[in-house]
Amino acid sequence: MKKIIMTVASAALALGIGFAAVGCGGDGTEIVVFNRESGSGTRDAFLELIGVEEEDLYAGAAQHSSTGAVLSAVAKDKDAIGYISLGSVDATVKALSVEGVSPSEETVKDGTYKVARPFELMYQTSNSSDLLKEFIEYFDSSDAQEIIADEGYVSIVENASAYEVPAAAFTDTSISLSGSTSVGPLMEKLAADFVALVKEELGQTVTVSVGGGGSGQGITDAEGGRSDIGMASKEVSSADFNDGSKMTIKQLCSDGIAVVVNPENPVTNITIAQLKGIYTEEITSWEDIDGFKA
Repeated sequence: MKKIIMTVASAALALGIGFAAVGCGGDGTEIVVFNRESGSGTRDAFLELIGVEEEDLYAGAAQHSSTGAVLSAVAKDKDAIGYISLGSVDATVKALSVEGVSPSEETVKDGTYKVARPFELMYQTSNSSDLLKEFIEYFDSSDAQEIIADEGYVSIVENASAYEVPAAAFTDTSISLSGSTSVGPLMEKLAADFVALVKEELGQTVTVSVGGGGSGQGITDAEGGRSDIGMASKEVSSADFNDGSKMTIKQLCSDGIAVVVNPENPVTNITIAQLKGIYTEEITSWEDIDGFKA
């Protein structure tokens, strides 16, 4: 049992005497576990990386439907632990080192930070949209790669060149994306830059809309034609589709999954084994984690 707070109040009406509420329960060391919802690519990747099977997962962990929701929840609870995209970490939480290695662009790229995964995009190979084709090409440009690096993600493209907008106006003027809420914030910045480049060079207004729904939704939307591009924050294969032969999968970049706690928590490092213990409820107290002082 992670955290219990009970308040008991009574009043002796005949005597007109009130009794104050009394609290009892947690001593401030019980771990409050936050998880992502089923279908989240971040959840799938994280659980696989720490070796937790779905059937063994701690059922009492509060589930949140977006990266932002986990970030906010951990920031508000001094006993909390959660996980989010490395690129989404801000000053409201503290990212822990894992196995003595701090999460960073460098440690994800060199493989020393073990809790990492790809950001992947999926689209129908037969999609003939000229705007979609150019947007896909834009991802490999130095313009896109600089944004990826600036946002804290890891570029996978070497010797990228600046994006060149085609000379002719686009026939198609809008495309849509849906899926991972981890990929979404990065994609919004990439989309804004692409749209601005097209406007500057061609004087043409195009629209790139970015929605959420989770990685699973992105996979099904892309295959079903409900969005032009699906976004996933985990490795995707042809087996994830009803007919994978009709789909193209493209890796956008790499990302670390940051294990985050409240800034008041004194713990700075955690092991894979300890993470597995927390997310299977074998470890329930911060006192069992090195570096914690109640």
